[in-house]
Amino acid sequence: MKKAFTLIEIIFVIVIIGLLSIIAIAKFKELKNHSVIESMSYTLTTGVHEAVELAVNYMDLENNTTFKLGDVLHINEEELAYALKWNYTTNGSYNKDGTYSLRDETYSTPKVVLRITLDKENRVIRYRINCKNLKQSTHKELRELCIKKWGDEDIQREISF
Repeated sequence: MKKAFTLIEIIFVIVIIGLLSIIAIAKFKELKNHSVIESMSYTLTTGVHEAVELAVNYMDLENNTTFKLGDVLHINEEELAYALKWNYTTNGSYNKDGTYSLRDETYSTPKVVLRITLDKENRVIRYRINCKNLKQSTHKELRELCIKKWGDEDIQREISF
């Protein structure tokens, strides 16, 4: 008599593996969304405060006024989630000292979720966060986590140096 698996046993194993995969994928998406929120939170707390300290050092200790935001705030510019990307610019009068923008590029015209701008003239670093700019249809869970952490209002703050 041959020892082999029956078709029912094989199907049963495939169904179990499929169910475990579904659970793992859902958990992975949840962890990914939490990591995006934590990355944004870390940038707003630790990253911006370190940038303020470096800006003080450049302006007061080194008499350097040519630095840009990219010199004092270093952000890993890889995509955080699908079409959620950092953009750095020094173009225009508002951005002349440098601006990092975390943009949701799933819109036809990308919308800014988080913006950090250096203004050396007024000696401030400004940030603005708007969780509603995360597209509901693409980033529903991420949008909900963002609103839970920061609320659904357009938040604007500045830190002097």
